[in-house]
Amino acid sequence: MTDRRVLDLFCGAGGLTSGFAKEGFEVTGVDYLPIVKAIFERNKLGTVKTTDLHWSTENGGADVVIGGPPCRPWSSLNVTRRHSDHANFRLMARFMTHVLKNKPRVFLMENVPPAARYADKLSGRLRKKGYDTNSEIITYSDYGAATSRRRLILFGSRTSDAPSFFEELHEYKKDPRTVRQAIGDLCSVECGDYPDHVYPFLRTIEKYRDRYESGQFGWYHLAWNKPAPSFGNVMKTYTLHPSSWTGSPPSPPRVISVREAMSLMGFPRSYSFPPEMGMGQRYQMVVDSVSPVFSHAAARVVAEFL
Repeated sequence: MTDRRVLDLFCGAGGLTSGFAKEGFEVTGVDYLPIVKAIFERNKLGTVKTTDLHWSTENGGADVVIGGPPCRPWSSLNVTRRHSDHANFRLMARFMTHVLKNKPRVFLMENVPPAARYADKLSGRLRKKGYDTNSEIITYSDYGAATSRRRLILFGSRTSDAPSFFEELHEYKKDPRTVRQAIGDLCSVECGDYPDHVYPFLRTIEKYRDRYESGQFGWYHLAWNKPAPSFGNVMKTYTLHPSSWTGSPPSPPRVISVREAMSLMGFPRSYSFPPEMGMGQRYQMVVDSVSPVFSHAAARVVAEFL
């Protein structure tokens, strides 16, 4: 169909793309990392253009523009270079430029909640060009993911009332999945015996035990019976598997695997990373991605708008 062309900017691992591809959209992803092309080909997500969006502008006449500009300028975990001091600060404005260039019927942008005020300021450019816009903070677990990560969603339309997007989106809410439902079946699987079920064997976890007990942000010991909190790169903040320090005798602590992180975010088991990717890069791509279960709900509402 001619109105099903999607341009996914800063597409990364394809979490946002996957929901639209599943709904039958024709997606072109754009990212500066060459490995993204292999990820899209491996998982049959669509085509990819490898380019640096700091400088290039893709004008392909897309009907829908989506994307998640890098969140580090606004992330609460970034305590060094923030806001305009960060090299990626201008990329959210670049997303808006792509909307103006492509003139899609609708657009959808994802980012961290602290970016809300700046996103609203930038979207004023789009409102002057006839887009009705609205934003909301959503939680992935409300749409069936096993993580309670919260994200800002900005939606705009040239032909419809933007607030109604979120009204329809709420119709797709589901009960949260628990950690056990998402990864319980991998307990008996050895490291490396399943695609992406790999994790580092860290010898320093015990020295951080007081951080897990205090509940310090980022140092999580997951619980089986509820969704995971919003976790970071597991090789930087050691998000622990629920079995750590349990049983008799107690199990040794270990971090969740790449596959387990993917499952908590809502990636299907059929999804996999190219084997040449390093473990740290795989973890980071999962952390930076949009939950596929949320993106599918969003894509279904966008399809109704079109």
